[in-house]
Order: sequence, then structure tokens, then C-alpha cells
Amino acid sequence: MWVSNVTVADGVVRMNVTFRNSSPATHASPEDLQLVDANKHSSPAIQDVAGCTHWSRTEFNNGAKLGPLTICFRPASTTLPLTVRWGPDMGFICCEADLKIK
Repeated sequence: MWVSNVTVADGVVRMNVTFRNSSPATHASPEDLQLVDANKHSSPAIQDVAGCTHWSRTEFNNGAKLGPLTICFRPASTTLPLTVRWGPDMGFICCEADLKIK
């Protein structure tokens, strides 16, 4: 997962996100992404704001790329630092990755 062009305006955090797969099979889903604010509160991705990509779970594999997508969040606070948490549902194998973005 690559994140770029992070902006904060009117309480909405926007960013471009690109996924690239290096395994035989995987997916990306908006439900797998959260924004964690400085107070450790997490907020789900939103799709109800103009300019935010409306997307759903997407399957891709063997080096395929998804994006860039404009992903948006409406956190309780935009106080720094902000972290994107990606927790893809992978059945019995589960992982979580945090990426400090700002």
C-alpha cells in the first residue's frame, strides 16, 4: 500500500492510496482501512464526500495494481500524528500494518 498527497480540509483527511499485490491472491476493501488520530481514536474510511472514490472490495492478484484511489476519513481530531491502519481480512492469517502519514 502506497499513500501520497495527504490533505486535511474541513475536518476531512484525503489521500491517494495505491495497492500492489505481490502474492498469488489478495484483495483490498474500504472496510480494511482506518485512520488513527493522535488520541488513538480510529475512524473508518468514508465515501460520502465529493472527490472521495466510491469503491468496494476488489480482488486482484499476481502483481496487479489497484489505484490510485482517493480515500477519505472524517476523524474526531486532525491533530497530528495521523496514522493509516490497514487490517486486511485474510481468513486465519491476519495482519495489521500502521503507516504514519502526517
